Amino acid sequence: LLLTKGSKSKSISPGSPSEKDSKINVGAVDGGSNLSYQDWIQACQQKRTTAHTERLSSSKTSNNKPPPFNSDTLFLPMVESYATAQTTVATVDVERVVKETEKSGMFAPCMVGQLEGQFLKMAARLFSAKDILDVGTFTGYSAMSFAEGLPRNGTVVTIENDRKTAQIANELFEKSKQAIKISLLIGSATEHMQKLMDEGRQFDIIFLDADKENYKTYYDLAMKGLLRKGGVIMADNTLCSLVYREGDMRRQKLHEFNEYVRNDPRVEQVVLTVREGISIIRPLD
Repeated sequence: LLLTKGSKSKSISPGSPSEKDSKINVGAVDGGSNLSYQDWIQACQQKRTTAHTERLSSSKTSNNKPPPFNSDTLFLPMVESYATAQTTVATVDVERVVKETEKSGMFAPCMVGQLEGQFLKMAARLFSAKDILDVGTFTGYSAMSFAEGLPRNGTVVTIENDRKTAQIANELFEKSKQAIKISLLIGSATEHMQKLMDEGRQFDIIFLDADKENYKTYYDLAMKGLLRKGGVIMADNTLCSLVYREGDMRRQKLHEFNEYVRNDPRVEQVVLTVREGISIIRPLD
């Protein structure tokens, strides 16, 4: 390996004692700014090898229970706040959802938040969606975000079981620029999804974010005919199978849902570490 710094060069034999010292010195002195990319990898980045190797493959073995996880967040300190700071800020309509949710004393973590909200908005555009089904409205953050990513003739049908929460969401929708795109249904998600299917409605994106113990039911309904050909199912909070405390019924149910999707030969899927996990599930052609 030949490390070059300015006009000086030094030949180092791989594995020699001076190799490690030179790596540390180069990184400490100039942060690798005068190194080629390959030399920078050798000098400054080798400590990351093990962590990255662990991410290159996955086990095909199913487990009955999720592994222990002693944290209530997926992120190291500063990671999510930094990512959020680098993300497009929320619109006035979306910010109003946050303010009204806090003012009403609702459980704020049920909102998807700025980082995920912008992700949903961009997902609507990236998937060229026109019709979206949002299962689990809460106060409307996800529905509003999706609506902002749709064309003028796009629609978001959103379902909320709790009447008080739905009333807050509906007032926020009516005040927003997206009001014409959003239809709010109140009541059982299972019943509304079945009725929509009976009516022949189909959607480009079906977003699951309601009661976690019923994700499998909602998924099966989506796969029965609610999902349009070429569409995707997006399931939120799927890594709460780690984050929720051990022994929590919903932790186990989310893990069972993840395993159910993983073993479904009809689909392919990816679980993203956005917020508390978002699974994107696509039926195979």
